[in-house]
Amino acid sequence: MKLTNLQYPLTLKSTKEAGQHYLLIDSYESKNALQSGNQLSSIALYIPPNSLQTSHNANYEGLDNAALLATAGSQAAELFQGGGGIKGIISAVVGSESVRAAGVSTAIRAGINRNPLAGTALGAGLGLAVNNHMALVYRGPNTFRSHTFNFSFFPKNVPESEMVRDILKDFRKGMLPRYSGAAKTNGRLTSPFFKMPRHYRMSVMSLSGTNPYLDDEMFPRNGKQQRINHVITNMTTNHDPNGIVSLHQNGAPVQVNMSLTFQETEFIISEDTVDENFETTSRNLAKQVQDRANREEFERRVVESGIRESSGAFLEERFR
Repeated sequence: MKLTNLQYPLTLKSTKEAGQHYLLIDSYESKNALQSGNQLSSIALYIPPNSLQTSHNANYEGLDNAALLATAGSQAAELFQGGGGIKGIISAVVGSESVRAAGVSTAIRAGINRNPLAGTALGAGLGLAVNNHMALVYRGPNTFRSHTFNFSFFPKNVPESEMVRDILKDFRKGMLPRYSGAAKTNGRLTSPFFKMPRHYRMSVMSLSGTNPYLDDEMFPRNGKQQRINHVITNMTTNHDPNGIVSLHQNGAPVQVNMSLTFQETEFIISEDTVDENFETTSRNLAKQVQDRANREEFERRVVESGIRESSGAFLEERFR
């Protein structure tokens, strides 16, 4: 498929605009949620005002008794670093003094819930409040970053009007799904699937190449130093943004506003490294969890099969 190249304004990358920075938006066929195929288009647009913004969010939650569990975790951490198993680590936490203290607090809160006057008596009579032992616990990332760009096009002639029309059309094709699964008869009633829309990768550019200050800040790479894919989650087009329908003689709008919202398909991860000993232990723990899950699945399939007596080797081979 031929690569589509578009730009606005038409003089964007000419010597008349020397030194001007612009936004390069490349689209790719999507193979799945993360992998991309062939490049389909490359669109160069001016950088709209107030669009070079970026933010990062962290997901924390205040949890009851978490402070005590964190204290108990120091003993578990020693087992963890020493290659201890899951059962030993859990036992170290559950059997600690801190967790027993948490149980006392929990029992007191339960009693207060059953008898609200007890809480009033503690507060008003003794000046006491139950300690929830709360701590702020990290929950891991839970949202993918978004970038919104608001463009305004003012085509002054037929070539610019056609360029704007083609840009709108390409973004529209790239963000919408396609029917799949019914060959040439693909349609609403005959197609069993929707094919995922395109992936996008963006760069902050100038005539001399990639902007070394803004490009990585706006569009960081993943752990493999590859550009992170984006998808378009919203596209809004307004052909009469001033509330008055204004058209050129050929019918092209005098002004067109387009808003695009892109969302990243991967989390942005810190460049800080994890201690190698901890990393090794984490991998061992993950393997223990996976081995236990595999064993439970194996035992479930044996029970479902109805086989009651046989050698372990036979069962292993039968349900591998």
